[in-house]
Amino acid sequence: MTHALIASLRAAAGDMTPALARVAETVLAQPDATLRQSITELAETSGSSEASVMRFCRDQGFSGFQDFKLALAKELATDERARDNGSPSDDIQQLVETAITSLRETEQLIVREDVAVASRKLLDASVVECFGIAASAVTAQYLAYKMTRIGKFSRALGDAHLAVMAAGTAQPGTVQVVISSSGSTIDAVRVADLARSKGAFVIGISNRSKSPLIAVCDLALIASWPETPLTGGAFPSKISQLLIVDALVAEMTRQDPKRLVELSRTAEVVSDRSF
Repeated sequence: MTHALIASLRAAAGDMTPALARVAETVLAQPDATLRQSITELAETSGSSEASVMRFCRDQGFSGFQDFKLALAKELATDERARDNGSPSDDIQQLVETAITSLRETEQLIVREDVAVASRKLLDASVVECFGIAASAVTAQYLAYKMTRIGKFSRALGDAHLAVMAAGTAQPGTVQVVISSSGSTIDAVRVADLARSKGAFVIGISNRSKSPLIAVCDLALIASWPETPLTGGAFPSKISQLLIVDALVAEMTRQDPKRLVELSRTAEVVSDRSF
């Protein structure tokens, strides 16, 4: 079996500049870890810069870091299938185990003081906007739903144009919750940056602690289990984000017990929707 990308990196590393060679050596030493890193994290790990990582990717014939990671993910996945040699596996058991690991790691990553601050900001907000693209839109909708259940109206924005308009008209008192597993989604970063420039308080929920999104947020809540290019929207990363959402809402009801009354009221008004 051939490994075109990894083999070409090994062959070319000796002729690279020192900065690019450090990137190549890091990728070759930890290819699986590279898949779960942002461009910022790879730059730090390799002792180079984000510009050097971009130059490295382009020198290998890729348009950027995400394009490079996709090719690397495909190669490693092919290698993994070959090692398995078609042996059967229990996919459900594996999903359960990875989900448990993701939840436990997220519990360790959650800073309780940050959850308390974020919850107070949400309770005091005049407007709450929740934004995420693609799979992250699921988390945004869940947050808006959970907050509505406790009587705190918010809306989930899944359209990038609408989200930019909302961010552009934000005012002090607005809380913008921006969700991106990678933390590198261009629309998510733009919305967060724009909303913050207008005076909104921006909360970022991501699976990467060092990313362009987190850099422009007022407060970050980090979930475990970063995705790879082939596992976008994967169950472990989503369930860890949902844990953060539930932690926020639980803290909101602790800080403002009257929200539990609202929870009962919203339950009552939809009680006739079931047989």
